[in-house]
Amino acid sequence: MTRPTNIELELEEKRTWSVVVVYEDAAAREEAVRFCDLLIERFWARYEFDVGWWSFAMLEEDDSAREATRKATEAALIVFAPRLDGEVPIAVQKWIEGWLGDRGDREGALVGLLDPGAGLSGGLASKYVYLRTVAHRCGLDYLTQLPEDIARAIPDSLESYNERAAQVTSVLDEILHQPALPPHLSF
Repeated sequence: MTRPTNIELELEEKRTWSVVVVYEDAAAREEAVRFCDLLIERFWARYEFDVGWWSFAMLEEDDSAREATRKATEAALIVFAPRLDGEVPIAVQKWIEGWLGDRGDREGALVGLLDPGAGLSGGLASKYVYLRTVAHRCGLDYLTQLPEDIARAIPDSLESYNERAAQVTSVLDEILHQPALPPHLSF
């Protein structure tokens, strides 16, 4: 039996990222395809991706909505590609509410593709306000573009939190060793 090479070891250790893509129409789907292509291109060496695609119309069908709910509950990344105008359809809102509470404390990100941010008038498109609220409600990061990195080291135990809290970095050390300034008296 031969020993595995470094490349073989890296391949064995690749984590699979579950990605759910929800799009409103063909143009929005194309934007989501570009986003996913960039995502895979940037991170393929370190991760594998399991990408599921659902249109807003598919979420109105019971079987499709059930499968999309199951995937969204577990997904690391949920990508929404809506048009700028209008509201999020009631069927899509119902679908979102169906998985929202089931995620528990699972970390991840919700991506609002084409999010215009604050426009010239200072307002946001209502669809994106809703998506930002959804992300906030279930503890997901809200992104509008491809992140520099998709993995964060998250402590897995109380001991690791305690260990990190006890570390004294150079910045903290400098702060701790600053001479105390005398209080200023004002009359």
